[in-house]
Amino acid sequence: MSATWQEPVTIKPIGVVISDFKDFTQRTSYTAESVVSIREDLAEGLLGIEHFSHIWVMYYQHRRKDWQKFAKWTDTDEQILTTPNAGEPSCKGVYTSRAPARPSGIGSCVVELLRREGHRLCVRGLDAFDGTPVLDIKIYIPRYDCFPLADAPLHWCNRHDLSTTSRLLHWDTMNVGLTLGLRAGQRAMRELGLGRSDPKRAAVVGGNFFAQGVEGVTGCSVLHETMSFTDKAESIAAWSVRLETEDGAVELRLHDRLYAGADEVLSVSDEVLFSVVERLPALQEP
Repeated sequence: MSATWQEPVTIKPIGVVISDFKDFTQRTSYTAESVVSIREDLAEGLLGIEHFSHIWVMYYQHRRKDWQKFAKWTDTDEQILTTPNAGEPSCKGVYTSRAPARPSGIGSCVVELLRREGHRLCVRGLDAFDGTPVLDIKIYIPRYDCFPLADAPLHWCNRHDLSTTSRLLHWDTMNVGLTLGLRAGQRAMRELGLGRSDPKRAAVVGGNFFAQGVEGVTGCSVLHETMSFTDKAESIAAWSVRLETEDGAVELRLHDRLYAGADEVLSVSDEVLFSVVERLPALQEP
C-alpha cells in the first residue's frame, strides 16, 4: 500500500453557512433555520435539488480550537481523541461522539431543505456555525441513508427520569456512573457495618446511573422513599453519598477524574475513588 494516503488533501469549499448560531455558549437547535450559500459558479449543479426534502451537508470545523478552549483543554495544540461523556464521569472516543473537533476537521449533518433561492439553500437543523466553510452537499435518500433497526447504546437513544431508569439498568463500556455508585454504596455500608436488610436512609447527589448503583447495593430507593436524589450532571467532585441509621452516618465524596470504563472503576483503590470518607452523627428527625 502506498504511503501517499496519509498526505494532506486540499479541498476548496463550495459554499458557506449563514446562521444565527455564532458561539459555543449557544445551544445547538435542530429546529432553527439557516442558509447554505453555494458559490455562484457552482449554482448550475443545484439543478433539481429543490425536489428533495433533505440533504447531507459536509463542512469544515474551522472553530475546533475555540471548542477546545470552551471544553477547557489547556493545550490547544493537542489532537482530541477522547471527549467528556456528558453527564457521566467517563470519556467517549471522538469517533463515537458528535464532537465538533474531529481530527480531519470534517463535520456532517442531515438537514431539511426548505427551499432553494438561486444559489442559496434554506435549511432547517444545520449544526454548523455562521461562516463555516461548506465542503460538499449530497441528496438524502431514505432507502440508502436510513437504517431504523441500527443498534446504538441505550444512553444515545433516550434519557429517562430516575424512577424509569431504575427499571432499565444497562451496562456498557462507557457507563462508569453505575459502577461508581456500586463502589460508593459498598464502602458506605462497610463503614457503618450494615447489611442490605438493615434499616437506613440515603441521600445521593450525582448522575442517574450513579444513584442506581447506590440503590442496588444499599437497598435504599427513591421508589420506596428511603433515598433522596439530586440530579447533578456536572463535575463528579460534586457527587456524594450520605448513608445514615439511627446510630450514625457516613458521607462519601468522589475525586474529580474521568474513567476509561467500568472495569477501571472496579480495579482502582478506594483512595483513588474517594476524596472524602467521613463518619458523622445521624441527623435528628424533625
